[in-house]
Amino acid sequence: MVIIDAQHITEVFAHRLKEIREERGLSQEDVGRMAGVSKATISKYEAASHLPKLMHAKAIAEVLNVGFSYLIGFTDNRYVQEITTISDVFLSLPDDGKKELLNYAKYLEGRQDKD
Repeated sequence: MVIIDAQHITEVFAHRLKEIREERGLSQEDVGRMAGVSKATISKYEAASHLPKLMHAKAIAEVLNVGFSYLIGFTDNRYVQEITTISDVFLSLPDDGKKELLNYAKYLEGRQDKD
């Protein structure tokens, strides 16, 4: 059993929050406004000086469009929400559409292997 302590969560959250925020070209103020917290709170989280509150971490994950589990360090899979969306789309398609989507995914995978 892996035990993850509060300090580890704080540090991973700080690193991932700043990294993703900067990738998205957002300021601390932007993220704070969209997540319903202050710029000062985002700044403290990025400095790893405060353990993120659960409701803040969930709101920030939604704003940044990443999985909550990724943001707090429980998984290294950043694309949890995208996988869920792809799964939902796949399941909503008729059988022909499912086959077409799978063929396209295999095509993209093959193209990636050549790069």
